[in-house]
Amino acid sequence: MKRKIAFLLSLVGLVIVVAFVVKALTGRGTKQGELRVDSSPNVTIFLDSKNIGRSPFKDKVNAGSYTMKLVPETTTAQLTSWEGKIVVGPNLLTYVNASLSESELSSAVDVLWLEKISSKQSELSVTTSPDGANVLVDDITRGVTPLSLADISAGDHTVTVTSVGFLTRTLKIKTTPGYRVIITMKLGLSPGGQPEATPSPTLTGTLTPTPTKTATSSADPAKPFVTIKDTPTGFLRVRMEPSTSASEAARVNPG
Repeated sequence: MKRKIAFLLSLVGLVIVVAFVVKALTGRGTKQGELRVDSSPNVTIFLDSKNIGRSPFKDKVNAGSYTMKLVPETTTAQLTSWEGKIVVGPNLLTYVNASLSESELSSAVDVLWLEKISSKQSELSVTTSPDGANVLVDDITRGVTPLSLADISAGDHTVTVTSVGFLTRTLKIKTTPGYRVIITMKLGLSPGGQPEATPSPTLTGTLTPTPTKTATSSADPAKPFVTIKDTPTGFLRVRMEPSTSASEAARVNPG
């Protein structure tokens, strides 16, 4: 009888040990991080084509790299979707903030996540699309994107990104020793931010074709050509635009 009880206790103990090992191995293989998504307007969120919910979103997801797609939920306007890469680290936060509009060019998206590093310092990495944007940390210019800073102090900071023709983006971050804060931004065009075409120079004045002459030796240029008649000023003003208020580009003598 005692042998049976001892056997049963051993069996129960073995089951408990196996369950503990399986749980430990399973937990080790499926480490999770926290994903937060804010947007304007609200969006449906897809990770690797799987619908995980709608914004505002805050939940645990398995650590790893994903393709995220944000699809606007609105019937009043035809807004563009956004798709990009994100990284979720184990026991770390990934934050996405999107402002979607009718044009992909004017939509803006900020993605922020943490990455563990071997250094005991705190670091900051900023990339933008398009690149070449100015980065200010606590109102001090630190460089242009893509930018990596290994000398940023631990604590709370304000990161501001500016670029001519694009909306200014500002993020509040907290840097921690042993971690790198990674920021990727898709910049949105500001109203009227598209570059204007450079106007072509335009001649002002009367251009009169010269009648055909008989074949004689002359210094006239190859035809067709035009002759500028005498003017009261003794020359013809060439302006940048067909307006008397336009800037003068050159002067041409009659003949």
